[in-house]
Amino acid sequence: MNVLKSYEVASGQLINLEKSAVFFSRNMSSKQKEEICQAMGGMAEAKQGKYLGLPMVISRTKDQIFGFIKENIKRRLQDWKNKFLNTAGKEVMLKAVSMATPTYAMSCFKLPRKLCKDISALMANFW
Repeated sequence: MNVLKSYEVASGQLINLEKSAVFFSRNMSSKQKEEICQAMGGMAEAKQGKYLGLPMVISRTKDQIFGFIKENIKRRLQDWKNKFLNTAGKEVMLKAVSMATPTYAMSCFKLPRKLCKDISALMANFW
């Protein structure tokens, strides 16, 4: 709590403890976790979830975690197949949406090579 208070003083930003959560290692006992949460003012333990559309904890294989990107692109390409687009329209759709979708995730995480190849294959099949 002293570190958080120091951050508040130095930055001028207040930390909302109701919206905050704590990450723990697998090696910690549940008793230690409870003690720390209580010392942090009743802060909750962070579980598997998403923040700004990206996973907060990378625990399983990356293929499973980032599979939502591939599925999102696949779904969008299926929707576009039903529309009659000329080659210019297809190019714009591919560049504007399919290539932009994984950009944010790629700025934070190194995506698996297999996922990148799968996305490229989906785009090639659409083209």
